[in-house]
Amino acid sequence: MSIVSSAEVDGLLLQVLLTPEGRADPYPLYTQMRAVAPVTRTVMGALLVTGHEECLTVLRHPQLGRGMGLERESTGTLFHGATTGRGEFFELSGHNMLLADPPDHTRLRQLVSRAFTPRRIELLRPAVQALVDRLLDDMAAAGDVDFMSAFALPLPMAVIGELVGVPEGDRTMLQPLVRAVAKGIEPILTDEEASESVAAIDTLGEYFGQLLEERQRSPRDDLMSGLALARDDDDQLTDYEVCSTAILLFAAGFETTTNLLGNGLLALLRHPDQLERWRQDPSLGSSGTEELLRWDSPVQLNLRTALEPTEYRGETLEVGERIIVLQGAANRDPARFNRAESLDIGRVDNQPVSFGWGIHHCIGAALARMEGEIGITSLLQRFPRIDLATEAPEWRASFTLRGLLSLPLSVAA
Repeated sequence: MSIVSSAEVDGLLLQVLLTPEGRADPYPLYTQMRAVAPVTRTVMGALLVTGHEECLTVLRHPQLGRGMGLERESTGTLFHGATTGRGEFFELSGHNMLLADPPDHTRLRQLVSRAFTPRRIELLRPAVQALVDRLLDDMAAAGDVDFMSAFALPLPMAVIGELVGVPEGDRTMLQPLVRAVAKGIEPILTDEEASESVAAIDTLGEYFGQLLEERQRSPRDDLMSGLALARDDDDQLTDYEVCSTAILLFAAGFETTTNLLGNGLLALLRHPDQLERWRQDPSLGSSGTEELLRWDSPVQLNLRTALEPTEYRGETLEVGERIIVLQGAANRDPARFNRAESLDIGRVDNQPVSFGWGIHHCIGAALARMEGEIGITSLLQRFPRIDLATEAPEWRASFTLRGLLSLPLSVAA
């Protein structure tokens, strides 16, 4: 099937990116986009992919990668605004596996993947459960809470902080810097936001540089020490790569999982039949978490770049051409999911693309799933009453990373 151009899809995309209504609920707009075609060419030149099968094809394609090292004019780019600051942001943040292509990506990911094997993740389950129980104790004592600050943020921040080796007393201080860095991957960026992202990367780089020196002197049982010691092997890392990788893992380890917990609980509160179904049958925790990932993905957008002349759907993509993968749209594609617009925590054969796919599939996906399963299952078991304190929770002014600023609740144990 050939690729079409559509002014209608361009307009819908701008609504999603630029309007508060589009950010609060982009899914009706996605439905309209898919109705035109699962792949369209935008007025900016980039391809826009909204179908599930089409997104998987792009994410798995070996000739479609990050392309950060290509010397090229920016062809088919989605990114608008802050051109100079954007380039500096990607230059500073591009020394880790998120933005790398093979062979650098392969080298970096192999080293980090040792900390995220299924066996090692499963060994964390008792510690995660204990942390969840403590946070729920605090929520029970308070009664009225903001779920995001009381639970959705501190849980994954503590888990990934322990894994990476960030001292407990430093984590809260680093969170605003991580949020500023995360803004740098948004498709629409002002000069001020770009400058703040660059400054935040500099500050985080200095912090993790000092932490690296400490771990080189006194290694511990954490990922930072493991990366520092990896320089003795054939797969040698530079100091810059170690720090950039540590920043990535720490930031991604709680930004996305925080959104999973917040988006997921809001979805259940708005579907009380599914909430009660989970509460009555805790064994639905695994499938329920997967369905929440599908229903309201913490990551809505991914990007790929043609690394060499490549054919896709009957057209030749030139080197440097961009493909915008709308993961949130793919997760509601009725061609892949039966009753795609229904939340079903018992859904089988579920395959959301919320964590990406292919060689860039999120390395911490199993950890995020476990935190979501334990966190939400325990929350529902602990509190027979969970009430929303507002009908309009406030969403972050972001699109790529979709999440809530606050989720005020009233709970009773």
